[in-house]
Amino acid sequence: MKISIKLVLFAVLAGVSLNSCIVPVGPPGAYVSPVGFGVYPVLPVGYVGDAYFYGGRYYYGGRYDRGSYYWHGRHYDGRYYHGGHYYYGGSHGHYGHHH
Repeated sequence: MKISIKLVLFAVLAGVSLNSCIVPVGPPGAYVSPVGFGVYPVLPVGYVGDAYFYGGRYYYGGRYDRGSYYWHGRHYDGRYYHGGHYYYGGSHGHYGHHH
């Protein structure tokens, strides 16, 4: 059976909620890229560093920008850049302790 790439992309994009602020990065669960950023469903025990919680997952290794942003009719006090996408409406924080 031959599956069209356009059909697969349509199915993926159709599954994204209309209320979502981004197209999800990767499949559900942990995704770690070799360039120092990724996504955790739950932060690992002992995790130390910044992360952005959005859509039930923790994104790390991106860049949080403070400021005033207007996106899709809503105002946001910050945004997170990760893997080529901007995320709006999540929460940014520091986890763990540096010794």
